[in-house]
Amino acid sequence: MYTPLFTKTDRGAPIVDHLVFYKIMSVADGIRLRIWESAAALDDTPSPYLYILNLRVRSMAEAKQRLKAHLALNGGTLVTGQDLPPKGKIKIMPHSTWDGCEDPE
Repeated sequence: MYTPLFTKTDRGAPIVDHLVFYKIMSVADGIRLRIWESAAALDDTPSPYLYILNLRVRSMAEAKQRLKAHLALNGGTLVTGQDLPPKGKIKIMPHSTWDGCEDPE
């Protein structure tokens, strides 16, 4: 399914969709979790990414727990209760207001 990077409101002003991409892969020494956010056309960066995290963990459960914690800290609290597939993208709030009171598990 294609999610446009930019959408328009009824007044024609573009709104940037803040998407976090992730991939959980089995590797020789465990599990690798990669999380990244692509730079939008409006970002003033020479790289195509705002950031990329590469984490090696011991199990799929640990990878999903770390992914959910990252999403909770970055405005994706609604998906933290869901079972996430090994690869995907999640729309997050651009300016999250998580106060640390919810358990990200």
